[in-house]
Amino acid sequence: MAEKGNESPEMSPERALALLTEVRNRLSTVAWALHGMHHETEPPGPDDLAAVEQLVSDTVEGPLSEACEALAALLGVNAESESLTRH
Repeated sequence: MAEKGNESPEMSPERALALLTEVRNRLSTVAWALHGMHHETEPPGPDDLAAVEQLVSDTVEGPLSEACEALAALLGVNAESESLTRH
């Protein structure tokens, strides 16, 4: 199996920043959705909560993970060697 670092060249700083901007925008959407749910006359239903959960999961597994890997490479550190809490 090929090493992950050999699959593609390092990500540019501009691309890493673009990914972080995407994460910020998605989290802003989550905050907006939760705020809207808070003001509804009925409590959020399972579908509402599932949609928010899916957006957060997609954000963490997608652009946030990619941005972390890119920043780790740019900073010369191994993000996987740090003690991180993962669920």
